[in-house]
Amino acid sequence: MTKSASRHPGFSGVGLRRIEQMMENYVAEGKSAGMLTLVSREGSTAQLSCRGYADIASATPIRENTMFRIYSMTKPITSVALMTLFEQGHFQLDDAAKRWIPALGKLEVYPQGRIDSDITIRQLLTHTAGFSYGFEPETYPVDQLYAEIWRQRIHEQTLEQIMQTVLELPLFAQPGTLWRYSIATDICGYLVELISGMPFADYLQQTIFDPLGMVDTAFAVSADKIDRFATLYGFTEDDPLAQIETIDRSPFISAISGVPVRLHSGGAGLVSTANDYWRFAQMMLNRGELEGQRIITPATVSLMTRNHVPEKLLPLSFNGIVPGAFSGHGFGLGYCINMDPANTGAAGSRGDFGWGGLADTYCWVDPEKSLVAILMQQYIPSLYHAGRRDFRDSVYAALT
Repeated sequence: MTKSASRHPGFSGVGLRRIEQMMENYVAEGKSAGMLTLVSREGSTAQLSCRGYADIASATPIRENTMFRIYSMTKPITSVALMTLFEQGHFQLDDAAKRWIPALGKLEVYPQGRIDSDITIRQLLTHTAGFSYGFEPETYPVDQLYAEIWRQRIHEQTLEQIMQTVLELPLFAQPGTLWRYSIATDICGYLVELISGMPFADYLQQTIFDPLGMVDTAFAVSADKIDRFATLYGFTEDDPLAQIETIDRSPFISAISGVPVRLHSGGAGLVSTANDYWRFAQMMLNRGELEGQRIITPATVSLMTRNHVPEKLLPLSFNGIVPGAFSGHGFGLGYCINMDPANTGAAGSRGDFGWGGLADTYCWVDPEKSLVAILMQQYIPSLYHAGRRDFRDSVYAALT
């Protein structure tokens, strides 16, 4: 399926077709089971293209309404939710988060001992609070402890239960001394729950999803949408396109497993569609508003989409996994920020912002170009192939 405008203002028809050719190449070469790309400018869709399969075994194609695990693309949504509470006057960014979560004031740092300063909400939003994710267990003893979290049946636990586990672990670093991608955004989701007095999922539904018309975004796939949910693939030693998670074994589908999805993870818990996520991203491009529904103010959008990481903590290093992946970037309140396009290794504009997910989904917003671009697929590990960079380069090459 392709919805590609051959004569869209601001894009070359030839350039848009090259994006589709890039997608076809990835599928043909076995680098992805299927891809969906959505590109818009000034709120108008220039391209919506699908290539390959949502499920190879059943030959189910990727479609416009295919649902994807967006994993860490949940983080910007959680960050916006927390910032709506900032706008309501519940906190300042440099307030100590222990006001709502007392355990944050009792943490220890491996191997030094007690923390020497309070963890702030700004630090939680910017991954400078000292937490980790467990991506390097063979290198760091602390990451061995974080990695153990993901070996549990976490979808059967509540957000509060997971937080109790996390808050018993030592920090990777003293607060404010290191940028390290981490579980901190899950703590932000927990803060939303505690500050608002509402279940986190309900707050997202009421404050973001319903106003924006995001009808397919949730922490679980409902029974009537199972046939739209893509299979998860990835690289293994035996198969570069192996099934990693089939629909009948997905923790996102309680209708099949019989186990309710109890964990509402602010860091990686949502499923969504390209169209739904576009509505969220376009709201950010519109400085907080979409179709008459204001989610946050222009001032808050500006605050979120500028760098908050101190110069001494730059350049960002993605937990040792992809050296140089974030050269030229800073980090805002939930978003990676392009600060120096010449040093990023990919096309882009100063001030563009975005984030991706574990299954190599990706979205960025470019205010200078009035651009939103979304890549959806289901392939792990993220960044194993250069699909995000190739997509970015193809999009900017298509601009006129």
